[in-house]
Amino acid sequence: MRMETRLYRMDQRARYTSPWSLRIRLKGMLWNLVWLALFRPTPKPLSAWRVFLLRLFGAEIYGAPFVSQSANIKMPWNLVLEDRACLGANCNIYNLARVTLRNKAVIAQEVYVCCGTHDFDDEALPLVIGEIVVGEDAFIGARAFLMPGIEIGEGAVVGACSVVTKDVPSHTVVAGNPAKVVASRPVARK
Repeated sequence: MRMETRLYRMDQRARYTSPWSLRIRLKGMLWNLVWLALFRPTPKPLSAWRVFLLRLFGAEIYGAPFVSQSANIKMPWNLVLEDRACLGANCNIYNLARVTLRNKAVIAQEVYVCCGTHDFDDEALPLVIGEIVVGEDAFIGARAFLMPGIEIGEGAVVGACSVVTKDVPSHTVVAGNPAKVVASRPVARK
């Protein structure tokens, strides 16, 4: 687990200007077209094709992860998927910062992984981003919401519809809004 939460404030010249370069915004538009035409319409068994498209757009892929055709990924170049990681149906990966799914990590259906928020103490509301790491063999239940700058520990379980606002220790079960530890899990033998 990280010792500190990593949140980064993005430089913006004015309240309504984008912190992203023109190149990044154009790359994002191209990805949206590819997602719509070549990613989304594919049948479920063609995960390897979807993984190939993600790799073309800069995702770091290790082994053979599964990606649902309805997974919505904002910036593939900020995505790391390790072997047998899973992005479930209709999940949203709003990865303005890096999102890493370790080996066998599962993001269930309709989970929202959110790497961006705003600094509400500043009237300009600058964008604040933070990377998210989901540990090996962790499971994120349906419709959970992960806030920026958190890490889900190895073997942890996040209950359905939970809102995760801080790091989750390894081999624990968390649930609720905000998510709190409700149980521990035995350490799996390897």
